[in-house]
Amino acid sequence: MSKHIRLLLIEDNEDDALLLERVIRKSGYDLELKRICTSEELVHALHDEQWDAVLCDYMMPNFSVRDAMDVIRENGLDLPFIIVSGTISDETAVEMMKAGAHDYLTKNNLSRLIPALDREISEAEQRRKRREAEDRLRESERKHRMLVESITDTVLVLSSDGVISEFYSQTPIVERLSIPEHAGKNVDDIFPPLVSYRIKLLLENTLQNNSPSSFEYPLGGKWHSAKVGLHEDGQRVVIVSRDVTDLKEAEEAARQSHAVAMLYQDITGHDIRNLLQAIMIASDLLYEDETDASKKTLIHHVTEAVNEASEIITSVQATATLLSTPLEKTSLDFTLKSCIRMFHEQHQDVDVDSDFDVTTATVNADRYLCHMLMSIFSNAVKHNNSNQKKIWTRLAKSDEGYELTIADNGPGIKDTLKKNLLDPERRSGGVGILQCMQITSKYGGAFEILDRIDGDWSQGTKVRVWLPKADA
Repeated sequence: MSKHIRLLLIEDNEDDALLLERVIRKSGYDLELKRICTSEELVHALHDEQWDAVLCDYMMPNFSVRDAMDVIRENGLDLPFIIVSGTISDETAVEMMKAGAHDYLTKNNLSRLIPALDREISEAEQRRKRREAEDRLRESERKHRMLVESITDTVLVLSSDGVISEFYSQTPIVERLSIPEHAGKNVDDIFPPLVSYRIKLLLENTLQNNSPSSFEYPLGGKWHSAKVGLHEDGQRVVIVSRDVTDLKEAEEAARQSHAVAMLYQDITGHDIRNLLQAIMIASDLLYEDETDASKKTLIHHVTEAVNEASEIITSVQATATLLSTPLEKTSLDFTLKSCIRMFHEQHQDVDVDSDFDVTTATVNADRYLCHMLMSIFSNAVKHNNSNQKKIWTRLAKSDEGYELTIADNGPGIKDTLKKNLLDPERRSGGVGILQCMQITSKYGGAFEILDRIDGDWSQGTKVRVWLPKADA
């Protein structure tokens, strides 16, 4: 395949132009040639199109070689510029080369034309690539400089012996040293003994095992958090440290506030339980002495409300441990079967239909999984006034996890109320629903309240819980 070349020819002699065109085409080039004779034509040609090289006659009455080179230079172009002349002295040729021409040859000896074109076009391409590489390097350096100047973290690069080879920071670690003076210092000269000892231990571990780590340390009345990782050269370690004093103070304030809240919660729960106990004792005494069946029923309702209030207190007090209890691999199918059996023993009047599409379903959970399931079962029958209460339970695989649905034939929930039940700010769902959402979220899953029969809320409610597989 012939090489394509786009040449701009500055030549006022048409015969000479035809000669040059014939020589170039004969060499095998697929030539695209444009001949011009004036400065204006050159400006338009450079503006409208791209060219691989320029051939220019030296002897033209109204347009000199210098004029042509000036136009090209003013347009910011680096084009191979070869002078082709009938007669030109060596002194003039050298002068033109110094002025910016890349080569020159005579029209009576065009044997060097093609080699000169090949060479100059190739060198121009190399210059272009070199300029692009330099531009990319300058841009990279500019971004790097902006990044370094904008970061508030402190970055240290340590050699294997704990010497700081590079240091980037807005403020010095040691006030007696300027920022440039930190480089070359050993960490023993910069940090307190306990901190430098810890850094050297992590430095050695990182170099040997390529295992990133982090630690916190006090310095100058402030707390800092540092991340340690292997440098890209594999021979050094990078430490990125930031001031976390405000964060530590906020955490401490939150911890103290939480401790006070839990204290009041425990005291309040204790006091309310004492009052509920008094109500329970009084209800039992009234129940034993009462002969009126309707009044006994009212006393029974009071007793049930007291028991439910006690359960709510227990649930609220369990919330703190609910969020902090660690997760472990748990059999979802076994826990669900156990909860169904337990629920059936407590509610023998409820027909429970279970369908298990999986025999082994392992999730990351804790002891509150059973609490969540029992809460969903209880809600399914709490407001169900059907003569034959029924619950449908199904466990199946879904994507990278398991889908559990518990449906009932109760009165159902309107769509507007469903949204309110799942909105903690509206407080429509009560403690049970809120805890089910918290538990599911802690397990990395999803919790939904749907219609048992799509599009007909009056036919009962379906709760959908999705939990990811333990190895997902």
